[in-house]
Amino acid sequence: MHEIRAGAAVCGWRYRLRYWQGDPTAFRIDGRMRSGLAWMLTSGGTSGYDRDWSLQVGLRVPILGGEVDLAVLPRDGDGFAPVRPGTPPEIESRVAAFSGALASTTSFFREARELPSGLAAFDAAYHVLVLTSHFTEPPLDPPLATRVLHWPADAIAPHSVAAWRDPFGFHFQARLPAPPNWSTVTHFLALAEDCCARLPGPTAPSAPPTFVDRLVARILRS
Repeated sequence: MHEIRAGAAVCGWRYRLRYWQGDPTAFRIDGRMRSGLAWMLTSGGTSGYDRDWSLQVGLRVPILGGEVDLAVLPRDGDGFAPVRPGTPPEIESRVAAFSGALASTTSFFREARELPSGLAAFDAAYHVLVLTSHFTEPPLDPPLATRVLHWPADAIAPHSVAAWRDPFGFHFQARLPAPPNWSTVTHFLALAEDCCARLPGPTAPSAPPTFVDRLVARILRS
């Protein structure tokens, strides 16, 4: 924790411990990418019942939020249960009335197509789902996919990663078997920044935000 706090200070980022979680390794860092995009990184333990990982590091870039048009997900489905295609229209209208963000997710998993990175080892481990109306090229190319699979020797290599865009921002997540060190944090941030550089501009969701969406956005800002 001292190494990460010191590294964040050198970079001019704001580092805070998340005491309310009851986890001495839980922290939050607020910073900016080289491009100037503001991000929030959080790290903390999970329920303890997840297979092969006990801690989650997540980054969110709020300014890149928009219609759900991208999801990079482990093929084993561990920790993620997407909305399945075939949702009846009347159910979709109810979903939209409850949450515009959830409606965008429902629509995405109905319309998304797979756009592989071109690296066989990565594509065997992950789905790369996109709206082809937004992406003309894969959001991950072979060099970036290679770096997702192979972390520095002194970093804590993740069990898996995930990435997606939703109305609350662009999200990048790593599931770790142990608390991160500074090498883990810097490699994670470099991957996230390179993913952001390959994203098209966000599109506003078709369903308007609801009270639930505004409440979630407020919680995410805290």
